[in-house]
Amino acid sequence: MPALPLLDAARQRLGDPEASRRTRRNKASVAAERERMDGVIDSLLQNVVIDESEGAMGMLHGQDVRDSLIDESALPAEEPDLLAGPFAHIVVDEAQELTDAEWQMLLLRCPSRSFTIVGDRAQARHGFTESWQERLRRIGLDRIDVASLSINYRTPEEVMAEAELVIRTVLPDANVPTSIRSGDVPVVHGSVSDLDSVLDAWLAAHGEGIACVIGDPTFRATSRVRSLSPELSKGLEFDLVVLIDPEAFGTGVEGAVDRYVAMTRATQQLVILTSP
Repeated sequence: MPALPLLDAARQRLGDPEASRRTRRNKASVAAERERMDGVIDSLLQNVVIDESEGAMGMLHGQDVRDSLIDESALPAEEPDLLAGPFAHIVVDEAQELTDAEWQMLLLRCPSRSFTIVGDRAQARHGFTESWQERLRRIGLDRIDVASLSINYRTPEEVMAEAELVIRTVLPDANVPTSIRSGDVPVVHGSVSDLDSVLDAWLAAHGEGIACVIGDPTFRATSRVRSLSPELSKGLEFDLVVLIDPEAFGTGVEGAVDRYVAMTRATQQLVILTSP
């Protein structure tokens, strides 16, 4: 939601637009409880003449005592904003996608400046030419320890070999981790017309597992074959991934990143199908 940082900044300056509503609701609850308690007391004192000085019953004539009998803690409480902070520590995932304004939202909620930040420059759809140190210093962090992941446990080396070529065309210094296993299955290239036969053969040979077709919005998902766009596949993994016309995912950085991300969703086999 691109407008979220602007809405948050306006809320910080102008206040929570819901605060007055919550205050009115609370006052209405207190007034209703006061009216109910007055009714209870009046029924106790009905037809009874007691001077205010005559012990506890007499004190019930006083408004202060009546008010003290209202247990405001038992009334509906204002729901706290659980995302307002402050927080002692924040974990940020997919950090490569955050804008400067979104970072400011997080910094405002974490005065300690204590973050665990997880991100991959190679998966930044809008480009990430800076180093992590440069990026984090620019948004206001000054104590930075960077640890790079160099081992890929998910993606077979056959898939990574082709995916690496894709991402290095737009980000030559991308951190592409080294796969530690082989899938013993080469990346298959074919025609879009082969889609049904590819899926049928895989399903027949594998009693378990999930496949995903990426890049064909007309493909109807089934219980074992998902259908996703490249951007929605980020963060997921599938035993078989079938890409449909990956060159149509886009041009420049965004297109290359979408192709790289989609290719690396495969944990066992990758098939790339193109139109004639």
